[in-house]
Amino acid sequence: MELSVYRQEIDALDRELTNILERRMKVVAKVAAYKKRHHMEIFDPRRERQVLDKIAALAEHEELAPYLRNIYQCIMDESKNYEREHMKL
Repeated sequence: MELSVYRQEIDALDRELTNILERRMKVVAKVAAYKKRHHMEIFDPRRERQVLDKIAALAEHEELAPYLRNIYQCIMDESKNYEREHMKL
């Protein structure tokens, strides 16, 4: 198969991921509003560990689990940044 075909597939997946991540961030904004109303901290280390463990367990290919954990750590870090911005409003 040609490289261009693989790149087209990646482009299509990137569109899907972007849509899903935007939907996730909308929920993060709701979480931020809830935490603000209830005077809760943004960072919950126990919850973060649970999410990362769940993601690693969901990986169909075990060798990808550490990479997925790293990706999700970045997603959660940016989610916390987004929460901070929303809690300032």
